[in-house]
Amino acid sequence: MTAIYGHEAAPNHPAPQQHRVGLPALWFGLFGAPAAWAAQLISNYALMSHFCYPRDTPLASPTFGGVRPLAIVIAAVLLLVAVAALFVALHSWNATRYRRDSEHHEVAEIGEGRTRFMAMAGILVSGIFVYGVLMAGIPLIAMPVCQF
Repeated sequence: MTAIYGHEAAPNHPAPQQHRVGLPALWFGLFGAPAAWAAQLISNYALMSHFCYPRDTPLASPTFGGVRPLAIVIAAVLLLVAVAALFVALHSWNATRYRRDSEHHEVAEIGEGRTRFMAMAGILVSGIFVYGVLMAGIPLIAMPVCQF
């Protein structure tokens, strides 16, 4: 058996389930949520610093009235990206869950291989960063704009 995409990998290959999940899905599941969290923090910092601190002293209210709605929309979109990464990682985990024989019967549950490891790491990392995106979005709703 060959280790080319679309074909069954050899049993002793470091990624025996690689044919079930594409590499882009594994990388998105692993790094999609952290990238969304970083983009949210960077965009919030840029918006608030530009419109609340245009000079040396902070303002009581932003110079642009649409800062809060814009920041909330950005946070919502990036939360969707983070949740999508979590679901892609969960799908990758489930797709590599069982080893099947030549007749496609489930033989045994396994937890080995690079593909399975990347899927599990994606679940853990995405779960943590979905929570981070949520926690970074709460002050946008609960606090005055120029005080966080």
